[in-house]
Amino acid sequence: MSTNTIAGNAVGSLPASGLAVWRAHLAVLAVVLAALGLALSADVNSAVNVWWNYPAYSHCYLIIPISAWLIWEKRASLLSDTPAPSPAALAWAIPFAALWLVGRFASITEFRQYALVGLAEVFIIAILGWHIFRRISFACLYLFFLVPTGQYLIPPLQEITARFVEHGLTLFGVNFYRDGLIFDLVNGRYEIAEACAGLRFLVATVALGALFAHMMYRRPYKIAVFMLACFIVPVIGNGIRALLTVMVANYTDNRVAAGFDHIVYGWVFAVAIIFGVMYVGSRFRDPEADAPAPPGVLRGLHYPALLATALGALAILSLGPAAAALSDRQPYGVNPAALDSLASLPGWSHRDVADDWQVAFEPSALQLRTGYARDGAPSQPAVDIDIRYYVRKRGTASLMSARNHPWILSVWHPLEEHSLDRRMNGDAVPLHEAIVDFDGTRRLVWYTYWIDGRFTISSLLVRLLEFKAGISHGHSAVIALSTPINASDDAARARLQALLAAIPDLSGSLRKAGDSPAEPR
Repeated sequence: MSTNTIAGNAVGSLPASGLAVWRAHLAVLAVVLAALGLALSADVNSAVNVWWNYPAYSHCYLIIPISAWLIWEKRASLLSDTPAPSPAALAWAIPFAALWLVGRFASITEFRQYALVGLAEVFIIAILGWHIFRRISFACLYLFFLVPTGQYLIPPLQEITARFVEHGLTLFGVNFYRDGLIFDLVNGRYEIAEACAGLRFLVATVALGALFAHMMYRRPYKIAVFMLACFIVPVIGNGIRALLTVMVANYTDNRVAAGFDHIVYGWVFAVAIIFGVMYVGSRFRDPEADAPAPPGVLRGLHYPALLATALGALAILSLGPAAAALSDRQPYGVNPAALDSLASLPGWSHRDVADDWQVAFEPSALQLRTGYARDGAPSQPAVDIDIRYYVRKRGTASLMSARNHPWILSVWHPLEEHSLDRRMNGDAVPLHEAIVDFDGTRRLVWYTYWIDGRFTISSLLVRLLEFKAGISHGHSAVIALSTPINASDDAARARLQALLAAIPDLSGSLRKAGDSPAEPR
């Protein structure tokens, strides 16, 4: 295959044969990327649903247009060269395919979506060549911001914001009482809700900051300092915003900065902070690099190599879905009578379950939700139990997904959360304890996760056990108990402990729930 060096960067300097090479390679790349999107369409839909339903990720709609614009800006440099397939680059697709499988079996959506973008990057390299990818590397790597991640940052961001408000009110001499994330002031009650954590502010600033740093800086240390500022300034700015919102609402008897107003004012403040960071950053911009792009090479169209690369890409992208489909064909069943042993507990009788509390988890294969009253103590509040049992079908969300909560978020607000160990059927069971509040009414909630015979509350261990269960077709469950707090926290804990001690072999019952024979699907 003969090659010729192309001098100059003008679009018109590319011969017709070079344009034909570009058209062929771009057509093949479009087919491969379309096949990737179709094969992993569930992950694409999941990401788009998050963009649509969670304002924190609305900026993701801009990522593809921004990347396309960055590539368009490089068109003269790109058309001074011609693509050539790099089949060896497909080896980099294997780790991403493995990451997708881990995300599938461990029910980690972000893993699957990062793997999807990573596969797209590898296919771009393999079909267009490393020499082309280097010219558009930032535009391509910027696509990783399409993945909506960071929900796990909400609790620590809420706590940081609450501390800002607490120290700010103390500094300004405002009388208040803090109960978890709720602040009681003279003129009202204010909560640091999830929407006030500042996640949307943080992720949008980081995404825009990466673009800004790429356009403004050439020196690595400047890029590092600016990106660090994009992480720190939004967190501080959100704390100040929350403090000002509470103080203004309090001093105006909730006539200003309350209700919808605080959202509008919050966004105005957030935009001002972003522009402020960028304005300061622009004062230290580096001069434009005047070095011309390296001369390109006119390469001929090599159909066998291009076809082999495309077929290799299609084969690799099909590995993950094929393995998942084969796993999904394994039979499974659910025994509806497995939890009957909880229908009658010694020393307890049934009572109507509370209307305002239940776990807010995805639909399960089997559920037990009922209330219990202690015999001989009719005046004591009831204890409610909610168990959700899941067949480990591939593609379901993790037990620890951000969409799963042990209470309805729109009703209950957490005040305190702790970890503890309690005895059940002679075994120690790790539990999360939470005190939640709704308009002055408080409840105590204990909850834990069960995966293939093991109780745990460790997020890392849950992920590892879910991955193991995904491969071995194991099952899992979430177990939650709750009771109103009417006298003291300790009295509520005693009721929950008494019910927990009365439950027979719960782990054995959950194991039996998966013992029902099933026909292969």
